[in-house]
Amino acid sequence: MSEVAKVHWQTEGQGPDLVLVHGWGMNGAVWSACSRELAKHFTVHTVDLPGYGLSHQVSYQSMPELADMLLEQAPESAIWLGWSLGA
Repeated sequence: MSEVAKVHWQTEGQGPDLVLVHGWGMNGAVWSACSRELAKHFTVHTVDLPGYGLSHQVSYQSMPELADMLLEQAPESAIWLGWSLGA
């Protein structure tokens, strides 16, 4: 299993792809109220960053490396929304 495959994603809804990234010390569940509403208009992809929620701890050396890891798994044309560490 590749390290990218260990990152947990949850997907719901239909429409343009929207990726929601949580902040430091949280997990993707923090978006649950928003994601239900957004899923009426978007395909919402909620990620648990490595070491949070249902994702395994994955080693990365820098924030750009973490971003590359997520971009490899996310839909290419996605809109990204995050706050704190996820922004």
